[in-house]
Amino acid sequence: MTRYQHFLLAFLLGISILALGLGGIYLHARSNLEDLVSEKANIANALLQNTIDEAHTAVNRAIPLLDATCTPATATELKHIAVLSPNIRTVNLVKDQYIYCSSLIDHALTKNANTHIIVATRLFLTTHNYFNPNERILFLGEKVGEKYVIASIDVQYIKKTLKTIGQKVPLTITLNNQQSMTYTTYYPETKDGTLIALNSRDHEFVISSRISQKMYLDYMLSHLYIAMFLCAVLAVIIGVNGYRQFKRPRSLQEELRRGVEEKEFLPYLQPIVNAQGRICGAEILMRWHHPSQGFIMPDLFIPLAEDTGLINLMTTQVLSSVKSYLLQNHQYLPDGFHLAINISPGQCNNLLFYQDCVSFISAFPEGKVKLVAELTEREFIQDSGNAALLFEKLHHLGVQIALDDFGTGHSSLAYINQFNFDIIKIDKSFTHLIGSVDMPSHIVDNVVDLANRLNIDVVAEGVENTTQEAYLKQHKIQFFQGYLYDKPLPPAIFIEKMKQQSDLQRRLPADKPIEE
Repeated sequence: MTRYQHFLLAFLLGISILALGLGGIYLHARSNLEDLVSEKANIANALLQNTIDEAHTAVNRAIPLLDATCTPATATELKHIAVLSPNIRTVNLVKDQYIYCSSLIDHALTKNANTHIIVATRLFLTTHNYFNPNERILFLGEKVGEKYVIASIDVQYIKKTLKTIGQKVPLTITLNNQQSMTYTTYYPETKDGTLIALNSRDHEFVISSRISQKMYLDYMLSHLYIAMFLCAVLAVIIGVNGYRQFKRPRSLQEELRRGVEEKEFLPYLQPIVNAQGRICGAEILMRWHHPSQGFIMPDLFIPLAEDTGLINLMTTQVLSSVKSYLLQNHQYLPDGFHLAINISPGQCNNLLFYQDCVSFISAFPEGKVKLVAELTEREFIQDSGNAALLFEKLHHLGVQIALDDFGTGHSSLAYINQFNFDIIKIDKSFTHLIGSVDMPSHIVDNVVDLANRLNIDVVAEGVENTTQEAYLKQHKIQFFQGYLYDKPLPPAIFIEKMKQQSDLQRRLPADKPIEE
């Protein structure tokens, strides 16, 4: 899987955790808010029931006055009953749908439009010109014969009660005659949402509230924001850990394959110099730029790449990358610039490397770059016939064949006898013996002597000091490579060194070599 796929899976995991967490918080918010509204409805129901009971008491105390005429004494008694009931505004006597005696007036009232009233039910809401034509009044009435005693309840008190208890929750009082009264200033009235309803003791009214989706969300944001924040943090943590787990390879081979797909294998160029000290070529060395482990040296991944066959694709990638760098700056390269790259015995079983070489060489002017295929000895060549065919085609293309790390493998002499090599590379372990007190340099002498007898060029690897360099020059070694000259460099830095050498060469007389 690619890094993008890993990220997408981790993102979906985090989103899923966030969605589940917020879903749980939302359900918790619904339950809490519904419980809260039920509690407020219970409180409002109890307070309103007390007010209704108070009105009942006032009405029952006034019923004996129906038998008397409306005199100042009767009006005074009605006023006394109303005063003793804090939430009762007036107590009135009604006959033939007209108020004829009231606690507000000390004398009898005449029949007119202002005193006309229809008592339809026991508890009802209506406007009345006699009391306040612009406001609905809640009345509770009791019928005795053809007369009524009605008490008007302070609606402002009821509204204040609903406001205090409900706060932002819209509470509605619905009478048994379907008349209703709602107090809300925060949320608009709606017919949608969850209905919470509570009947009064005598079923004279219902306290209800409709909880809209916006109310649920607002409650969740205002009361459960800490839980939402922790849920988001948890989702991020799980997502990040999930990404790390998804990226973690199930095997080293899988991680190597992922690195190839992500093009994490970068080419480095180590200069190869001639006897005059000029850079005349370079060896391509592969480095793995791992996203979490940093740069990984080739000894840790090349053997596995060869075993799995991924080395073919890795070789294609680094050759393509180097080709791009050199092609843009080929004017700084000397003609016949040698560019060496390692191939394993396993790559000799097919022509994939040959195709890479064709693509590389065809991109440059003729004679500008000469490729060198360095055969490593980490394993045997299984099919010498295929290898011989590959080497023949490479020679025909102009690619030189070098035997890398000569003397350290299993079959150096057999390869020398079997294949036509152009170059032998003295391994750095032998170069380090030069000048050593404990180990004489006979091996180096013999390798050089063998190369001279076979007319094969020699490149000395691992040159780290001038003593080694002087000895190798005395033995007519043509090319040198090692930290004495430079370490493996990123292509951009290598090109900069080639540019400096090219500029210096142009400034010198044609017959004057660059000093070592």
